[in-house]
Amino acid sequence: MKTKNITILCLKDKFTDVQLQRLNGLGKVSFVDSIGSKCPGDTEILIVPTASPESKFKNRLSELLRLLPDIEFLVLGGSNYCFVDQDICKERNIIISFVPFYDAKSKAEFAIALLFTGARRIIINDRRTYRRKFNMESGFEIVGKRLGIIGSGIAVEETVRMAKAIGMTVYTEERFEDAIRQPLDNLLHDSDMLVLFLSDSEENRNFLSKDKIAQLKNEVIIVNLSDRDVVNESAMAKALTDGKVSQYLFEAESIGKSPLKNIESAVMLKPFSTNTVETKEKNIEAMVRNTEAIVIGLPFSRIYI
Repeated sequence: MKTKNITILCLKDKFTDVQLQRLNGLGKVSFVDSIGSKCPGDTEILIVPTASPESKFKNRLSELLRLLPDIEFLVLGGSNYCFVDQDICKERNIIISFVPFYDAKSKAEFAIALLFTGARRIIINDRRTYRRKFNMESGFEIVGKRLGIIGSGIAVEETVRMAKAIGMTVYTEERFEDAIRQPLDNLLHDSDMLVLFLSDSEENRNFLSKDKIAQLKNEVIIVNLSDRDVVNESAMAKALTDGKVSQYLFEAESIGKSPLKNIESAVMLKPFSTNTVETKEKNIEAMVRNTEAIVIGLPFSRIYI
């Protein structure tokens, strides 16, 4: 086994003593407390346990990758890789490892929580209270409502199971146990509520376009746990203003100059759908296992670009 120079972009206390021993057995390990700090120039494996979809983080990571002449592997601590400049990795032959499954349950639970939140208009009513403009709006019960889920993978499977358990009828494009398989057009037209679990890819950009939004059932509630780019925000802003869409709940670091800004029914939340103790522990362990596999020469979870 050829040892590697490993740099980890976080503090040492994120890892257990046993995990630290395993990492130290793979080579020279350095800890750097932030993306803006200087990394050892001989880094061959760069480990990023947590990251941000914010463009500032992506730019800093890109700059860092350019400054590391010997880097071979980028090891991520979660399933999201939208903050990685894949063009640079392809150009430099940097192999990307990620953790594909362990945040599925936390994402599914968060999706269900946001469905309840939207249906009962919890955030909208609460924010009005803080602005001293409280005007209580009635919500509705989600039992018996039709939920459309767009996407694939374990997060969808978990969300189907939970939604079915609380009495919803679930539509999906792909085949899942307890869900009714529907063509996309039918799913969009018939769903009272919609959840997006789409991967971050060029193919999925602008997926929920102006035309698809026009197909939606009136007053639908939409939860987006994908990248923001999958939704046409200009078309969504108009749909919210016109009442076509009742609420749009999504994660983002900042709403910035988006056309959704100042629209009350566009409910932006900071990204924390996978921020659970259990997910963090599972992701860290999987990330350590991926690093071990890379150094030893065993199969590991990777992104093909």
